[in-house]
Amino acid sequence: MVVMDVWTACFVDSKYSMTPEEVARLTSAYQEIGLDVNLQDLHTEDEIIAACGHTDVLLCNGNPPISRKVLKSLPDVKVVQRFGIGVNSVDLEAAAEYGVVVLNQPGISVQELSVHTTGLILDLLRNITYYDRGIRQGEWRKAKGIPCPPLQDEVLGLYGFGATSRLLYRIFHDGFGVKKIIACDPYLKKEDLPAYDVELVSFDELLRQSDILSIHVHLNKETYHSFDYEAFRKMKTSAVIINIARGGVICEPDLIRALQEGLIRGAGLDVYETEPLPTDSPLIRMDNVVLSCHSAFLGVNSRRLLHRQLIEQMRQIIQENSISRIPVANKGVISKIPAFQII
Repeated sequence: MVVMDVWTACFVDSKYSMTPEEVARLTSAYQEIGLDVNLQDLHTEDEIIAACGHTDVLLCNGNPPISRKVLKSLPDVKVVQRFGIGVNSVDLEAAAEYGVVVLNQPGISVQELSVHTTGLILDLLRNITYYDRGIRQGEWRKAKGIPCPPLQDEVLGLYGFGATSRLLYRIFHDGFGVKKIIACDPYLKKEDLPAYDVELVSFDELLRQSDILSIHVHLNKETYHSFDYEAFRKMKTSAVIINIARGGVICEPDLIRALQEGLIRGAGLDVYETEPLPTDSPLIRMDNVVLSCHSAFLGVNSRRLLHRQLIEQMRQIIQENSISRIPVANKGVISKIPAFQII
């Protein structure tokens, strides 16, 4: 890669979940560090290829398809910058092969995600949306919801034990006094967690023991459709499942079937396999389901931190010819970019 005075960027999906004012401030900040930004609203591989030729950076606010086809067709691209944690829409293997650095934003929205998860859990256990829907429909469902068990006696199960899970642990263990918290994370050992009274278990044990099961993993080949019909059959019929990670971790038709058959008590969802959630989805009509629209990350502080982090990442690359190792999502590319100092 060659260091240049001015880099060019294609903001692939500039209309996705950002206000025009936010886009203007961000592009102005990019301009100040030497990055000229071309604002686009692209949705397909072919659209991206046609609009982003001869550009150095792809800016991805949402999850546009940065596939092998796209990367191969845009040989000038040096960096893909995702405005969040997940990189499931980027072909990381192809990016590493072509020497393209993929940057994400680890640590962004940890507090917002954990608080939103807490809200979904409490809503389900306390029947809040169930009562709200009834009142709005002219029904007085007084005390007709499922009685809430003592929260401190529930088993909280965490699928993935990263930053968001660890803050959720603090909320439930230290705040609500939950006695038993378990986690399934094959990349961790008990000695890695001296500050947490958490039991690491297998996936099957996570399913069998959890009263509240909360998903906090990236979507990849290992986690895709982890929760299928057979998984739901292993769960307690009194259990609730929460997903603020990625929709594809759950097989949605199997979840719908499990809820209809009473295999689990309920679900709190912020993410879906297809977004926006289709208006004919049975999930919309279920009283034991609480829905939000991929907004768990949203917060004043998280937005400010995100924008600062985005600018600093690109400033290091353009002005200092350096890249921080931590946000590189495709670590295999590091050996292929000797022109950059890895810090």
